[in-house]
Amino acid sequence: MDRWFNLDMQKDVVVHTLRSVLLNPTGANRPVTLHHITGMTVTAGGKVVRLPVHGYLDLGLVDTMKDLMVNFIGAVVFSIFGWLYLHNRYKWRFAGQFIPRRR
Repeated sequence: MDRWFNLDMQKDVVVHTLRSVLLNPTGANRPVTLHHITGMTVTAGGKVVRLPVHGYLDLGLVDTMKDLMVNFIGAVVFSIFGWLYLHNRYKWRFAGQFIPRRR
C-alpha cells in the first residue's frame, strides 16, 4: 500500500547492527553481522548520495515483524476465549459475541 499510494505508513527505523546472508562473501547460508553502522550511502540517478542518518535506514521490516507478533498474541488470546466458550457457554457468554453465526 505504501508503494501504491506513495506513503510511508510503516515508518522507517535507523538501526546500528545489520545481519544479512546476502553480505556473506563466500555465498554460504550464514549471516554476516555488521556492527556500529554510522552512515549510509546510496546511488540515486547516477549520483552517490550520503543519507542524513547515523546508521542503516531499515525500511519497515522491524515494524512488520512487530505487527506479526501482535497478531500472533491476539490470535492466541481469542483462541483461548473460543475454547473456553465452546467448553462452558454459560460461564463465557460474552465470548459468543465475537463468534460469527449463520442466519
